[in-house]
Amino acid sequence: MKKQMRLNGRKSKRNVLIVGMLTTVLIAGTLLTTGTVGLVSTVDAATSMNGAGTTASALTKFKDIKGHWAQATIVKAYDKNLISGYQDGTFRPNAKITRGEYATLLSRATSLEKIQGENPFADLKGHWSESAVTQLVGQGFINANDYPKGFNPNAELTRYEMMKWIANGLIKSGTSFQDAFDDTQNTLLPTPEVNRGTIRAEQIPYLALVRGTGIVGGFEDGSLKPADPTTRAEVSAILLRYMDVEGTDAGKYSDLNEMREVGTTGTNLTTISNYFYTKNSVTVSDLSKGDIKLSNNSGVLTFHRFIVVKVQNGKPQGIYTKLFVEPKISSGDYYLTFADLSFTSNTDNTDLITYSSGLNNGLLKFRRLDLDYAKKNGFTTIPNSPKELITKGKKVRFWTRSSLDFKNGTYHIASENIGEMKIQNMYY
Repeated sequence: MKKQMRLNGRKSKRNVLIVGMLTTVLIAGTLLTTGTVGLVSTVDAATSMNGAGTTASALTKFKDIKGHWAQATIVKAYDKNLISGYQDGTFRPNAKITRGEYATLLSRATSLEKIQGENPFADLKGHWSESAVTQLVGQGFINANDYPKGFNPNAELTRYEMMKWIANGLIKSGTSFQDAFDDTQNTLLPTPEVNRGTIRAEQIPYLALVRGTGIVGGFEDGSLKPADPTTRAEVSAILLRYMDVEGTDAGKYSDLNEMREVGTTGTNLTTISNYFYTKNSVTVSDLSKGDIKLSNNSGVLTFHRFIVVKVQNGKPQGIYTKLFVEPKISSGDYYLTFADLSFTSNTDNTDLITYSSGLNNGLLKFRRLDLDYAKKNGFTTIPNSPKELITKGKKVRFWTRSSLDFKNGTYHIASENIGEMKIQNMYY
């Protein structure tokens, strides 16, 4: 027993010595770089090791986080040994973060098997973040082909890079996320930027994964701002959420499921509502491959997408609420629907009632979106004077709105060459 105690004593002293040596090296590394990922002091290392008092230490250590929106998040991230601060006792929550710094934090956050491959970036050799970046490349978070001119570890990280890396991590953490990635290739992101040309097609599935799982919620207006830099506070919050999602089942996230259905069928109908397709029904994506002729020969349309927002007790629900639904709506229970159409009029009489009558189904109507809200979010819809948009013989694309019954509704719409979409609601 005494022999074991002496051995334990020697091990304890050796561990303290190693911690001290490592801390000295890390602090030296901090002083030699301009990176903002603070490295823990000897006291912090001891606190992290014994697991006691970490929260209190975080609150007292960082003199610039009190009252900040991310104060609790920063404390939690510190408690999990994800982040630390500067030697002057600050955390600098609003400071921009670099690629190298984010790589260091993400390498700590992931639970994926550690794979330390070779460094593919010449400009990273000898940099303090080299080990973390190399780890992330080996694990699949970072694609070396995304940086053909070098990694440039001191460059400010963009929000898209931040989101893409963790989306890659989700994909590596389980096959369900790979399936979700594939399903959202052609989805509609719930952000006004989809109408402003600031999100490229290849970015969509990466953004869909992090938005659909709630890792990134977007700004007040729903925008994701992929080209913007990000801050230390934002990254702390996002990495904590990532840790909760990594390795789970993609099918448990309702927002992601809505986007997956839109990506594969052109609508989120069956995910958000009680409607289902009846026997031999086609989907919106099927109908988009053909034309739908209005029964009164007033025009021809193509049905691209059909977005549904559930309204119950006057409260809208679903991931597309903020994108489509203005603040004031009618009370009650119903489904708001928004249709993405291409339309060619066969008449000079741009009478919306005539067009709606030609649809003869109730599923679609030639009703404009709220004009102010549509403009705010970049949607093209029918203006007050339809002739400003719709003219005979000219194909134009715009969004319309309608609604579905909350209970016992039945609707259909058909294309001669494709088939008929038939939906029914059996909710009582």
